[in-house]
Amino acid sequence: MARKSLLGVLALLFLSSTVYAAGIGELMDIARAQADAQKTYASETRAFERVKAAIDNGAIKKGQSKKEIADRYGEPVVNMTDSSTGREKWIYKSAKSSFFEGTRIYLYFDKNSNLDEIKVTE
Repeated sequence: MARKSLLGVLALLFLSSTVYAAGIGELMDIARAQADAQKTYASETRAFERVKAAIDNGAIKKGQSKKEIADRYGEPVVNMTDSSTGREKWIYKSAKSSFFEGTRIYLYFDKNSNLDEIKVTE
């Protein structure tokens, strides 16, 4: 009987250490995901700040190509195409802003991929 009890205790210890190890792995995965999200937010904010500064000093102008802007200032957070007009809209925002509040920059490109409108909202 004592032998069965000892085996039961050992089995419980083994299983609990396995569950504990699995829990640590999940926590590490969550930490990695949060670190990746922080890197993404920082990258979005840097691109937003570069675009905002370029607009403020006149370096971004109508007629520039999407490629030129993306290469120089970074990719937008979102880009979408209006199916009725064919215009593409790029959205830049900092991590502090949402899509509804805070400063956002909208760049609109015509069918030839050239910038044709700049809008900054706060």
